[in-house]
Amino acid sequence: MINKQSFHLHLLLACCLAVLLGSCAKSQDLSADAVFMDLQKETEFIQFRLKVKNQDSGVLYHPSGMGYKIIAPGNGRDTIKAGSIPSIVYTRSLFGYDKVIESSQNLPTSFDNRPLKDHIIGWQIGLTLITKGGRIILYIPSSLAFGRVGVPPNIPPNAILECDITLVDFK
Repeated sequence: MINKQSFHLHLLLACCLAVLLGSCAKSQDLSADAVFMDLQKETEFIQFRLKVKNQDSGVLYHPSGMGYKIIAPGNGRDTIKAGSIPSIVYTRSLFGYDKVIESSQNLPTSFDNRPLKDHIIGWQIGLTLITKGGRIILYIPSSLAFGRVGVPPNIPPNAILECDITLVDFK
């Protein structure tokens, strides 16, 4: 559940997402209220699905609505910033399906030196929750991932993602 104290953060996030996604959508309701309600429903779905599958132990929820489970916190010193270029090992799955749709194949990748600020919002939030060497599992609502557009053919519109990420290093 999203608490009332984080309502303003969600509303601001929803407004930003509505503006960002507005240029990609045609005849879809992308008002801030609609995006906020979608985010809230997806967060509740994530909570429900993890509980039903007995996988909710240790899962926390960021004020954005994203679920996360820290597997290893990292070295506790080196925290990534928005302008940093992460080197990560990752797998990405559609939430609720046991099929990896994308992976670094256990090799570190920097996505051609892409800074963290240019990755999806879920990763921008999630990678700041661990430090260098840390590992985290993210349960990312679609509005914090690829939204109503998706990335065909692997990531459909409105896809909730499950990402297992190790922050190997950053520069």
